Amino acid sequence: MTTPVKRMLVGASAVASALVIGLAGTASAATIGFNQTSTSGKAEISGTYEYHVSGTIPQTKEKLYAGSFTGATAKDKVAGDGYEAVLALSYQDWKGGAWHSVKNHVAVVNGSKSWTFKDKKDVKAYACDRKVGTAKLLNCRAAW
Repeated sequence: MTTPVKRMLVGASAVASALVIGLAGTASAATIGFNQTSTSGKAEISGTYEYHVSGTIPQTKEKLYAGSFTGATAKDKVAGDGYEAVLALSYQDWKGGAWHSVKNHVAVVNGSKSWTFKDKKDVKAYACDRKVGTAKLLNCRAAW
C-alpha cells in the first residue's frame, strides 16, 4: 500500500471514530453534582442532577429531556433567624403541544428528597432564602 493511500485510510478512520464518539456523547446522559449558597449565605443547596434526551417534538425537532434529582437538599445555615432554605427550579415544560415557562418552583424546603421528571428543557436550580410563612423567594443564586 502506498503512503498516500495509508494516510487516506488513517484519516478516514479518525473521522469515523470522531463521528461515533460525537454521536455517542450526545445520546448519553449528563450528570451534574451541585452545591451552592444563596447570595446571603443563609441557605445551601446540594445534590445530583441527571438528564438525557428522551424524545423530540416532531414539528420542530426540538429535544425533550427527562431525568432526576437525587439527594436534592436545602439546608438552613442560620437556624432561628426567621428564614428557611429553598431549592427552587426554573424550566420549560412541554404540555398540550406548547412550551410553558415555570419560574420559582419550590422543590425542597429545609430538607432533602429525590424525584424524576420528563418533557422539560432549560432546567436550572437555585439556592434561595424565604421568610418563614411567606412565598417570596429572596437572595437566589443559580447552581449552574
